[in-house]
Amino acid sequence: MSSQQPAPGNDVPQNHPAFLPEEEREMTRRSFMKWMGAGAALVGVGLPACRRVEKYLVPYNEGPEWSVPGVETAYATCLTMGGSARPVLAACYEGRPVKLLPSLPYPEGPGLSATAQASILDLYDPGRSKHILFHGKPASGDEFRGAFSSWSRNLRDSGKMGLLLPGTDSPLVRSMLEEITRKNPGIRIYHDSPVPTPGSAMQAGLPEEMRFRVRFTRAKRILALDCDFLHENPYGNTRDFIAARSPEGLHYKEENRNRTRLYAAEGRVSLTGAHADHRLPVSPARLAVFTEELFHYVASRKFSPQAASRIPASLTEREFAWLRHCGDDLYSHPGESLVLLGDNHPELSGWVWKLNRLLGAIGTCIQLLKAPVSVPHGTLGDFIRDIRQKKVDIVFLLDSGNPVLDSGHGPALAEALNGTESIHLGMYEDETSRACRWHLPAAHPLEAWGVERDRRGRFCYRQPVILPLYGGISPEEVLSGLLSTRGQLITADNSPTHLSPVYHRARKCFERAVNPENKTAAWTEALQRGYSEETAYPPLSPQEESTFAAITPDVSVTEGRPHADAPGSGLLELQFYPDYTIGDGRWKRNAWMQECPDPVTGVSWAASAQVSPATFRRLGGAGSGPMLCTITAPAGRMEVILCPIPGVAENLLVLPLGYGGMNHVAEGQRNSNGYELRTQVNQAHGCGISPDQVVLRGLPDRTEAIQSPVVRPSPFTAGTAPASAPFTSPGADTVYQWKMAIDTSRCIGCNACMIACRAENNIPVVGRDQMAKGRALDWIRLDRYFTEEGALTAIPVACQQCGKAPCESVCPVNATVHTTEGLNAMVYARCWGTRYCATNCPYKARRFNFFDYAKASEEATRLQRNPNVTVRSRGVMEKCTYCVQMVERAKIRHKSRLMKEHPGQPSTAVRVTEKDLLLPDGAAQTACQLACPMGAITFGNVLDTSSAVFRAKSLPRHMDLLPTLGTEPGTGYLAPARNPNPAMEE
Repeated sequence: MSSQQPAPGNDVPQNHPAFLPEEEREMTRRSFMKWMGAGAALVGVGLPACRRVEKYLVPYNEGPEWSVPGVETAYATCLTMGGSARPVLAACYEGRPVKLLPSLPYPEGPGLSATAQASILDLYDPGRSKHILFHGKPASGDEFRGAFSSWSRNLRDSGKMGLLLPGTDSPLVRSMLEEITRKNPGIRIYHDSPVPTPGSAMQAGLPEEMRFRVRFTRAKRILALDCDFLHENPYGNTRDFIAARSPEGLHYKEENRNRTRLYAAEGRVSLTGAHADHRLPVSPARLAVFTEELFHYVASRKFSPQAASRIPASLTEREFAWLRHCGDDLYSHPGESLVLLGDNHPELSGWVWKLNRLLGAIGTCIQLLKAPVSVPHGTLGDFIRDIRQKKVDIVFLLDSGNPVLDSGHGPALAEALNGTESIHLGMYEDETSRACRWHLPAAHPLEAWGVERDRRGRFCYRQPVILPLYGGISPEEVLSGLLSTRGQLITADNSPTHLSPVYHRARKCFERAVNPENKTAAWTEALQRGYSEETAYPPLSPQEESTFAAITPDVSVTEGRPHADAPGSGLLELQFYPDYTIGDGRWKRNAWMQECPDPVTGVSWAASAQVSPATFRRLGGAGSGPMLCTITAPAGRMEVILCPIPGVAENLLVLPLGYGGMNHVAEGQRNSNGYELRTQVNQAHGCGISPDQVVLRGLPDRTEAIQSPVVRPSPFTAGTAPASAPFTSPGADTVYQWKMAIDTSRCIGCNACMIACRAENNIPVVGRDQMAKGRALDWIRLDRYFTEEGALTAIPVACQQCGKAPCESVCPVNATVHTTEGLNAMVYARCWGTRYCATNCPYKARRFNFFDYAKASEEATRLQRNPNVTVRSRGVMEKCTYCVQMVERAKIRHKSRLMKEHPGQPSTAVRVTEKDLLLPDGAAQTACQLACPMGAITFGNVLDTSSAVFRAKSLPRHMDLLPTLGTEPGTGYLAPARNPNPAMEE
């Protein structure tokens, strides 16, 4: 043995290359990795890309017998979104809520919005308020208990007290407010919201004791007037709309010959309008003109057909041609047509209800419901006035948002709050908390008991799945403490049993409404289900509906009054809407939502505005990409990224609400306060600004932080070759081959799949700066393709799970491999981070972990992480895996159910066939599929000919991305299948 060869021993494996014959000593990269896996030699090799953070787990001293490590326990609860409740399931591991899932039995449609799923991150946010503050400094326990006792005594002694709350239909809050009013008839209640509640514009045209619900299954023709009902749907079951619109039905089982057709007239490009069959750009100032003329046209068709051909002077020839074809189609489907109105136009509710009466929608497409009248309340303006006039001495702001920032009455409200005994309850310290004398940390919805109502009126039960992490207090607990004869604020934290007194009130609220025979069993069942069907609003009788529908509308067809056009000549009209990612501002501290690209503009971590390409050029915009825009006003300015979007009405700027103010998560957004600009424009008694007030300048650089939409038809054109037969690799499993189909007719680009993937797979946020360098880590990317008319095709792109994967052949360490079940898997322990696979991926669906983002976000996400998925450290490639952990868990659950069918028998005695072991279709679902509100994603075993994914992949409109490359992707797409009006296609 030469002196250069080490002697065999315990430190060196016998298969070390030094012991091989000379001709076999040449080592390949893959053989090197095999050697590394042999054992001891790994100790002497330093690989910085393979580092991980070591943590020591403290085991249970005595584990709960019902808890199995790594197995989730789901609890039913609910969230309040847009003024109504939504039942959800909180998946918990060892007592930690990790993700929120849709409640599958809930009759209003499965799926869960992006914001609802992202709210789990707020639970663990280290920036939440943690202390009771008095004049901005932590208050002692004795100091607060004495103050609360005096507030309760003031209530009992008929003192002058005011309560400011968000608008709510909660039966529990309602019962507590009624009890407070009985104890103190002089108490004043106020409601405030910075943006209209979804559905409030149409509700404005109904009596207060009446609600409405849309039956989408019966509606074959729908006109949306600036109404984005596919985004925040307060009207009915969206899945019913999808089923009625799909050419093959909801599950691709039948041929739908009478498909729903959707029309949209709007100024901005909304998610609903972008997916309409026909869309007309109409500025907000002209929407009233259009709506009135549409009513006159439909009335003319019914009562005076000879007058229907008149072109109104208030409409252009193009607008009237569109109106005429749309009106004819609506009128020709009596009882199957309806008109929906957006939330920013309550003044048009009368015209819309007249139209629906003419079209016979009431009682067919629209169901009317009976609802209790809300507790009398005032507005925020009344609240400020009453404080100034000393009509209230003590005021509570209970989970009322941040009205000092977003109400338009900021300075006046702050001055009023400073001059009285004011108590603010909120999850964060903000401008309103600083204006109040007292600040109380609010509980997260997953930490508190409550009873809410959904749009249909069903009671939805909010039960805590974890004790308050930061001493949070719920609004119901504050009200309960004020009603207490002892004048004490009792919460789950200071209760001897850790049971909040609101629990008992919630149970009594349920028992009064349902009146069950076995109260304990019924209450337990209601909590397990999450809602009570018995409490839904009762429908009006057919006679009552007929009476309402028979109210004679104004059918005059004479020349209408002159209408005001857009703002004065040469002015730009402004339209304000809650941002698609952060809403009205409640999600601006949520990093998951901040990092989601806007579904229309593609901008993340910044406020973005819409403008038409022509108006963009008139303002000085260069090229087709976005620019930084500064809008100046007499008392301030607003900075946004201005994006030219096809289909936006001319001379219109669509600006987001929700940005600005204090924010510990995002920087550089303080000057993007749309509320301030909206207030100044309203105070000027106008809705427009001069183009001179708009200054554009180039962005520092063009990066992936702005995923600009593509202005061209989608890649699925009529000439595209259809997808080939599913590829089966040598040695493939003959039982399971997992594939996916995504229906682009259904996908609206709402980001629900992105958030679900992030929560399930422990994907960290990278921040604005890293995204600006093209280092986003999301495993799903949403590509957007626009037509010149504003029609949008959203295409979710993740790893395509290629059968002939280009990434596998170039990986030097065999880290990306093909499994026998058809998955393109990643072995993180092998990955060196060479990025060869990303370079060779034609779909650009692989992400590289440039830094240890997981460690950087550990404080905010450590408790939220899914224990069944590896937390990747720096230096590895990441990508979609079809949620393989959920597939394997489904197999385990299926086998467990088979064992339960043979109680008392040992596993060796149980006889099952291969068919018994086969997972039923739908038993295994990916996170994105489970979360999609539109049902756009179908996943399953393509070898099962009865499965939905097999049917989807067998359709003529099923196609692959980049089919000429021959990669044989496992993910395919169903090309858009719109339902245009033939008369409008000529």
